[in-house]
Amino acid sequence: LEYLTAESQAERHHALPSPVHSGPAAGWTKWFFYPGFTPTTGGLLREPDLAQRQAAFDRIDWLNSQGIDWRGETLVSLFCYEPLALPTLLAQLASEGIKGQPVRLLVAAGRAERAVKAIANLKITQNNNQKSPLPSDNGYSLLSISYLPLLIQTDFDHLLWACDLNFVRGEDSVIRALWAGKPFVWQIYPQDDGAHAAKLIAFLDWLQAPADLRQFHLAWNGLLTQDLPCVNTRDWSLTALKARQRLLAQDDLATRLLEFVSSRHAAS
Repeated sequence: LEYLTAESQAERHHALPSPVHSGPAAGWTKWFFYPGFTPTTGGLLREPDLAQRQAAFDRIDWLNSQGIDWRGETLVSLFCYEPLALPTLLAQLASEGIKGQPVRLLVAAGRAERAVKAIANLKITQNNNQKSPLPSDNGYSLLSISYLPLLIQTDFDHLLWACDLNFVRGEDSVIRALWAGKPFVWQIYPQDDGAHAAKLIAFLDWLQAPADLRQFHLAWNGLLTQDLPCVNTRDWSLTALKARQRLLAQDDLATRLLEFVSSRHAAS
């Protein structure tokens, strides 16, 4: 079972054999099974009852269970590493909100929490000789912040379903963000050799990301020196929903893997 990528080699190499010539498995055949986003790859993990659970989800009840006093603000989840653009995002949300509406940022425990608190303890930052407000944990201007406890996987899904925009990191979380069907921004795991750049661009191509969402991803991942564009939840929502529909039309990874094993057994 290979790594997840939207790059073209996932389709080219999926389900290809590789004879083993040495070692304890000499004489056997190894098969490459690539997870992926298209019908000619191995698919993505998806529980059979996911759609039913999501349809039955009650946002207000879940927020109450987490002690979040929601007052109708735009909800944004933040699960990230330490992106260089994080201070810019916080300043943007504090001064502009999203489309002028107040935002409540729900920050995941761990690295995201530590990164935000390090910035939020500052009162102002200097940017092009202009003072930009940064929020405190009690809220500043149009932005208020709630710090979450560690969540089990089920509640992480609930967080994504509850929010109007999700910032996620790593491979597992971006898949859950896709199933959530909400607009999202992905921080891909950075690699020392820069290989993550091509992986991110291939993913954005598959996602059919509009120009501003593509620019946001590249800036968020440190691959573009331009400032973050304004958040555009309307167009980004359409992109996320269309991507989810394409994926729901395909079999999930477990189903495809079982079918592949069955076909190889029958062929032998």
